[in-house]
Amino acid sequence: MLNIIEGLRKRLSRSNPLDLELWVRGLLIHYFFHTSERGRIELTGQGARTLNLLTPTQFKGAGRIRIDATAVFGVPRSPGAHSCTYVEARTPESLIEIGPGCVFNNRCVLISEGASIRFGANVLVGPELHVMDSNSHDLRLPHRRSPDPRPAGVEVGDEVFIGSRVTLLKGVKIGRGCVIAAGAVVTPGFEAPPMSIVAGNPAQVVGQVSAEGTNP
Repeated sequence: MLNIIEGLRKRLSRSNPLDLELWVRGLLIHYFFHTSERGRIELTGQGARTLNLLTPTQFKGAGRIRIDATAVFGVPRSPGAHSCTYVEARTPESLIEIGPGCVFNNRCVLISEGASIRFGANVLVGPELHVMDSNSHDLRLPHRRSPDPRPAGVEVGDEVFIGSRVTLLKGVKIGRGCVIAAGAVVTPGFEAPPMSIVAGNPAQVVGQVSAEGTNP
């Protein structure tokens, strides 16, 4: 066994690093998709009838996961290209819906626990987004090991740009064209009007997006 491992190590050390990277990432993509609950995925829209998985992505849960065929998961030339994005519609009532043209960077987490998480069209998402439509647990002390009894849907409108390491909590609504700044924690029930710039922890509206002209 040691001889086999040593032989494999030598072969890997002599391989082209770029070829090896593609091989490892491809293997991880297939592994995580193979271990997913693929029967829960509903492909919608026009185009190819396969998912665009460019980095490892896993789909789990007892609910519905509805994805437009033009959506893309993963950016190979970005941090976390070998880490797993995790998408779970945890309960039978849960729904995760992703519209056409959405692009998710690496290491995102989307978990629905009985309400819904919806992304409109052409949403651009930075790495390590975390979205939940519940508190994960009932927050009352005697019931903290129980599920949240009041999940609330999360809605992200068309053409929203979400920076890295953003957290969207239950009941959040993000209007069309908004920019959510890196590191923002968007607290339960927050509503961002269309074309807003949202930043901070807790997040608040700090400006407006210009359809033309200079960047903010």
